[in-house]
Amino acid sequence: MLTHLKLFHFRNYDRCDLTLQPGLNLLMGANGQGKTNLLEAVYYLALLRSFRTTQISNLKQWQQDGFYLEGNCRHKDGSTLTLNVSYGTERKLGVNGIPVHKTSEFITRFICSTFIPEDLEIVKGGAVLRRRFLDIALSQLSATYLQDLQQYTTALRSRNIMLKQPAKYPRNTVTAYDFMLVEKGVAIENARKELIDKLNLALLEQSQLFFGELKVLSVKYVSGLAASGRLSPMIGDDAKEIYREILQRNYERDCRDGCTRYGPHRSEMNCLLSGNHLASFGSEGECRIAALALRFACLKIMQLELDQQDVTLIVDDVLGELDQHHRGIFLQQLEQCGQVIIACTEVPPELQAPQKIFKVAGGKIADF
Repeated sequence: MLTHLKLFHFRNYDRCDLTLQPGLNLLMGANGQGKTNLLEAVYYLALLRSFRTTQISNLKQWQQDGFYLEGNCRHKDGSTLTLNVSYGTERKLGVNGIPVHKTSEFITRFICSTFIPEDLEIVKGGAVLRRRFLDIALSQLSATYLQDLQQYTTALRSRNIMLKQPAKYPRNTVTAYDFMLVEKGVAIENARKELIDKLNLALLEQSQLFFGELKVLSVKYVSGLAASGRLSPMIGDDAKEIYREILQRNYERDCRDGCTRYGPHRSEMNCLLSGNHLASFGSEGECRIAALALRFACLKIMQLELDQQDVTLIVDDVLGELDQHHRGIFLQQLEQCGQVIIACTEVPPELQAPQKIFKVAGGKIADF
């Protein structure tokens, strides 16, 4: 969990030092004062990305050349860790004062998960957002998965560039990337399918909590490695050989389209409520509750598999959309977590006494 957060020139903060506690930590203040910016800093320290923007340059304070984040973490065994990120002309990462150059060496050190309004898009948004949901969870659980995903993405990007210029790049040059796509793509698919199975088990409990006994929330994985048409009977059930033949058979089509048609980058996770496609047939309220249930199900898996690490939860602006019943269920589960940082305009009356309350106003923080 995160014990101390320090930031310079981040969003509307010139500088900030924040000492956090186990249990519930509340960031309280009016809208537009910088509560969400602090949550964003915590998230970036964990995953080197923002949950609000893809433009990292937007994170630096106005008229500043970059920003700096530093976090002190403590694991369940009592060991401590210091992480730092500086972003200027280039990004620099450090672990315990030692520079690291690979994202995979940094991301698994401090584990963070969200409950934010944007989580609704896991259910209602495009397939890319559901793939990202799976990939972020798996990347925090396994540095190997993150490495596989990075290598697959690099190979896919290179192959697609060449597919757009078939006159310049002969077939054997393009298909040289097929080996990496096959090796890493199958590993990615297997890991995602395993996570889907675990999610469905965890969703049984969450379904009963949030939807009662009459409705069951589940997820179904649709692999991007599946292709229509008959494959060679010599291949059998070997996933790598199947994917390799699919890439070979679709080479001409990929050249016409200028992109690789099959692979984990085209996979989908369908969210179902009692067997019905939730985004199509569910109400706005059901989709919102389902997003919370998915987050909690994923959290339970992470808590089980990360023996020595607590998961830090960041919660922003989700309570206002919940009725009293679901609000109570949500907060009751939060109180069972190792560390939670909540942004709110007032203390929710359903909460037990928080460990720490901070007053946030104009990019400044004070104890309440």
